Amino acid sequence: MSVTRDGLRRMVLGVATIAAASGVLLLSDLDSRQSLDQAEDGADRVRRIAVVQHASIEALDEGVSGALDALAARGFEEGADLEIVRYNAQGDITTSNTIASEVTGANLDMIITISTLSLQTVANANRFQSSPKPHVFGVTSNPFDAGVQISFEDRLDHPPYMAGLGSLPPVRELFLLLQEIQPQATRVGLVWNPAEANSEAATRLAREVTAELGMTLVEGNAESSTAAGEVALSVMARGVDVLWVSPDITVSTALEVMVDAAQRSGVPVITSLPGSAARGALLDLGANYYDIGAAQGGLAADILEGRDPATIPVENWMPVQLHVNLTALEGLRAPWVIPDSLVQRASLVVDASGIREQDVPISSPPASLVWNKELSAADVPWVDIVQYVESPNAEISQAGVREGLAEAGIVVEQDVRLRTHSAQGDIATLIGIVDALQSRQSDLMLTLSTPALQTALRRDRGIPIVFAMVSNPFIVGAGTSDDDHVAAVTGSYLNQPIEEMLDIVQDLFPEARKLGTLYTPAEINSEFNKDQLVERAGSRGYEVEVVPIATAADVVDASIALASKRPDLWVQITDNLISSSFPAVMSAADRQRIPVVTFSPTAKEYGPLLVVARDYFDAGREAGLLAARVLRGESVANIPFQPTTSVEILLNHDVASRFDVVFSPELIAVSSQDEH
Repeated sequence: MSVTRDGLRRMVLGVATIAAASGVLLLSDLDSRQSLDQAEDGADRVRRIAVVQHASIEALDEGVSGALDALAARGFEEGADLEIVRYNAQGDITTSNTIASEVTGANLDMIITISTLSLQTVANANRFQSSPKPHVFGVTSNPFDAGVQISFEDRLDHPPYMAGLGSLPPVRELFLLLQEIQPQATRVGLVWNPAEANSEAATRLAREVTAELGMTLVEGNAESSTAAGEVALSVMARGVDVLWVSPDITVSTALEVMVDAAQRSGVPVITSLPGSAARGALLDLGANYYDIGAAQGGLAADILEGRDPATIPVENWMPVQLHVNLTALEGLRAPWVIPDSLVQRASLVVDASGIREQDVPISSPPASLVWNKELSAADVPWVDIVQYVESPNAEISQAGVREGLAEAGIVVEQDVRLRTHSAQGDIATLIGIVDALQSRQSDLMLTLSTPALQTALRRDRGIPIVFAMVSNPFIVGAGTSDDDHVAAVTGSYLNQPIEEMLDIVQDLFPEARKLGTLYTPAEINSEFNKDQLVERAGSRGYEVEVVPIATAADVVDASIALASKRPDLWVQITDNLISSSFPAVMSAADRQRIPVVTFSPTAKEYGPLLVVARDYFDAGREAGLLAARVLRGESVANIPFQPTTSVEILLNHDVASRFDVVFSPELIAVSSQDEH
C-alpha cells in the first residue's frame, strides 16, 4: 500500500469518527496486507518494510528520501528487491496510533520510522507483539527521553529489535550565531507543543543556553497547528526581538503563519529546521535530514543483511547545515546585518535573484554506525572513549587519539572498534556509563577529562584505563609519579602553562595587579588549576579574585559577579563546565572592558585577547600511542605517564587594538596562530 499525502488528507477530512478513519486506513491497505501475509522463504526473497512518518514537512520527507536512497544503493531497490508500504499520519496522533497497530501486526521484515512521534507509537505497539518487528528509527531529536526504553548512559541498552540514531538540534550553536549577528536580540520568542518529546528536549536545551548567554526565552504553548498562529501573536505582544521555531512538528507545519505573525511585529524568524529559509525565515541552523535518513537507511540495510540490532549503539549525530534568506531582512524594526562570511558558510542562500545552493562539507556519521561484517565476526577489541562533557577540546583530543592509533599502525574498524560515551556534564550519568562498561567488559577504557578518570578509578574492576585531557592525574589517586602509578592505568596529562602565561601577561600589562577567574569546586582539576594560578600569580605580587560555580547554568551570574569586581585582567583557568559556556565569560568581560586570556585553545573563536595552552591534539595523540601499546599486550603497569609539554600561543590582533595592546615581534614569532 502507498498511503499518499493527498489520499490520507482526503481520508482525514472525509471521516467523522476515529473508527471511520481506522476503517479507511485498513481498507485502503487491504491489497498490500494480503500480499504481506503471503510470506516467502529464501535468501533472495523480496523484503517487505513499512516506512512510517508523522507528517508531511520537508525535514521528514527528506529523511524518508535519504533512507530509501541508501537502501537502494545497497541493493534494496523498490520494485526489485524491496516492497515498501508507506504510511503518513499527517500530524494526527490518533491516526499515528492506528498505523502503529497496523504495521506491528503485519507480516513485515522491518519498520522504519521517521520522527519522534512515529518512533513512540510504533515502539509502544511493537513491544506488545509476541514477535516484535525489527524497528529502525531516525529524524528524532532525543530518543533517550522518548519513553521507549533507550538508555542514555549505556547506548547498547535498548530493546534488542531496535536500532537507530538521535539528532539533537544544534540549539547552542544557533543562539551563539544569533548573538554574533545581532547582539541586541536578547528576548527570543518560542511557540512549542509540550506533547512532543522532541520539542520538549529542544526547549529544555534552549532554556539552559539562553540562561547561560544572558538571554530571555519567551514561551507559548500550542497543541495544534491551528492554534500556533494565535499563540505566536501572543508571544509577539510580549516584546520579543526574534521568533525561534524549534524542531516541533506541530508548529513547523504552520511555519508560514509564524512568519506572518513575526513580520507584523517587524522581527525575524530563525529556525532549527533547514528548508524554512525558503519559506520566509531569516536563517535556519539544523540537521541535514537527508543525510540522517541516509545513515538510518544504512542501518536498515545492515540489519536486512544480517547485522544484529542489539549490537548497534544508539548514537547522537547531527550533520549541521545553514540556510540564509537575505530577503527576510526587509521590514525589520531593528537593523540586522548578515555578514558575507556567514553567507559563505550557508549551503542554501535566498536573495533577490532567487535560491542558490552552495557546496559546504558535512560531518561523517559516527564510526559505530558503520558495519564491517568481517570485523563483527572476528574477535576484535572494543575501546570505549568516555567523556564528562562534549566540548571542542574533547573533539580535538579525540582526533588526536585516532591519529595516535593510526601512527602506531592500529586501523580503526579493522584492528579495533571505538565507541564514544558522553555524560553531558552530569556526574551521576558518568558513573552509570562507567558501571555499564565494566559489566559489558570493555577491552580498554579511554577517559577524556579528570572527572572521567576519577570515576573510572573509583569504579575500577580491572579494565585497562588510558587517560587524556587531565591536568594532574596524581591528585585523583592515579599514582605518585610518572613511573609509580596504579597498575591498570596510564595516560597523558597536560598541566596549565601558568608560568608561560604570566610571563606574557607581565609584559603586556605591566601595571596590572588584580587578576580574576571562575572555577568549579566540584571538579578536582578545576580546584587544582585555581590553586596553581593563585599560588604562582601571588608569588609575582598579583591578587587573584576567584568566583565559584556549581553548574553550567551558574556561569552567567558568576561571570557578572566577577566582572563587577573589576579585575585588571581575566585569566580563565581550564574548567570543563566553564569551557562549555565560554560565551558568557566573554559577554560579562566585554561589558566591563576587561581583557580575557585563557588556557583553552578552542576559546579563541569567542574573542579572548590571548590563549596560552597545551596542545590538546598532541595530548590525545600520545594517549592513542599508549592505547596501542596496551592493545598489543604490553603491561599497563610498566607504561609511564606522559606529560604534554608543547605550548600553543594564539593572538587576537583585533582585540588587542581595542585595548591598546601591542604584541611584541618576539611574541608574534613564537605564536602558533594570529587571529585578525
